[in-house]
Amino acid sequence: MNRVRHNEESKPGQSGMKGTKRCKALALILTALLLMASFSACQSTPSAGPTEPIDVNGTTEPIDVSGTPGVIEPSVQPSDPSKIPGQWAENIGANPVTMINSTMDVSSFDERLLAFISEHAEGNYMASPLSFRYALGLLLAGANGETKAELLKAFGVESEEEWNKYCLDFNGFSERYASGLEQAIREHEEWVKKGYISKDAPAPYRALRVANSVWKADWVTEDFKDAYREAIEKYYAAEYRSFTPADAVAKINEWADIKTEHMIPKLLPEDYPTESLAVVLMNALYFKDNWAKEFPKWRTKENDFHTLAGGTTRKEFMTTEEHFSYYEDDETQLVILPMNGGVYMAFVLGSTDGLSEKISKAGGEQVLVTIPKIDLETDFSNGEFVDFLKANGVNLAFTDAADFSNMIDHDLYVSDIIQKTRIKLDEKGVEAAAVTAIIVPESAMPPEEGPKTFVADRPFSFYIYTTANDTTAIMFAGQIVE
Repeated sequence: MNRVRHNEESKPGQSGMKGTKRCKALALILTALLLMASFSACQSTPSAGPTEPIDVNGTTEPIDVSGTPGVIEPSVQPSDPSKIPGQWAENIGANPVTMINSTMDVSSFDERLLAFISEHAEGNYMASPLSFRYALGLLLAGANGETKAELLKAFGVESEEEWNKYCLDFNGFSERYASGLEQAIREHEEWVKKGYISKDAPAPYRALRVANSVWKADWVTEDFKDAYREAIEKYYAAEYRSFTPADAVAKINEWADIKTEHMIPKLLPEDYPTESLAVVLMNALYFKDNWAKEFPKWRTKENDFHTLAGGTTRKEFMTTEEHFSYYEDDETQLVILPMNGGVYMAFVLGSTDGLSEKISKAGGEQVLVTIPKIDLETDFSNGEFVDFLKANGVNLAFTDAADFSNMIDHDLYVSDIIQKTRIKLDEKGVEAAAVTAIIVPESAMPPEEGPKTFVADRPFSFYIYTTANDTTAIMFAGQIVE
């Protein structure tokens, strides 16, 4: 049964998705690459372009600057962070970035998430492990006792600080990314003045925005605890919002729409139940960037795409030939395309086993690349992320025994986790967005005594039987499941 609903405007495909079902995790791994650069200290062959040393915190580190004019040191801070193009959260806590390269080192948590989703999804899809991580960080900060212990064990970390460090590392990259754009804009203006480029040439633009928010129903009289506020402001720069049962859906959808530049205008359906909704924890990611060198439009042509099921469908394919990082063996063929600002996108044919190691071995080659244009939207709203956490040992958080007393003095539990994503890929570059919401209603009160109910609106069994002389004879039996 397909548990993921998605819509394709141009029916994008996943190249080389033949063989085992495990290969479907490729789309998710590409998302992780697209939304974050690796911070591994492992040495690797960078993608196309020169590698120049820069001074980072008093040391010289290599940093790939292919296709990125005017990369500046992360230690250079703009005078007004709120006006940096491409950075949403102001004064967000961050760890300094010491290395940016094309190496990918997937964490145990992300690897398990991608494998789980690949087992429960069919067709084309995309998810955002990073958006899920940020939302879970907001939840972890409010958990206490055994509830927190279960979450930490499922996350594969020893402490909350270890989980927060991951987000701090990405915050640091986000700040560097924004600073690099600011420098590129200044250089563009200078080049126009000197006549190096036409005054009609478009100014550089790219965006990488991280937004987090914590919502509380106005009928909940208790407030978030000071320690919780301090933690999520430090690590997540979270906004505080309020809602009523009547306007919850509209407000949440509006926030998602704004934070994703209208790529995800509706996270919740209009009829989503909100009567007992007490708290909502949300993350939004928005990314837009150009390829280091655009695909020539004249080379884009329609052709056949061979599907996993063995059929064919028509797609628009983009083609370019450049010096890229490339790797192949008997099971895998991959190429890494650089974008501006230290972001890469890997395309993989065949097996994705050991992908991190294979990417680290990629070397510079002249490569003729042909990939399909993509416009894909995915909706994980059928409990996929809840099922993943449960499969990894998280149980208390979803029951009345949940302990979120570090967040607020109100009985809460997690009832739902929803994520929506969208990606658009063409000759110019990539635009992608994700929104993740953790739904937290108040714990159920003991029901008043009343009549029992039986509503056969879900699968049920039936039996036709008789009893005679203390003997039961079942004459007919069956079930209705659809």
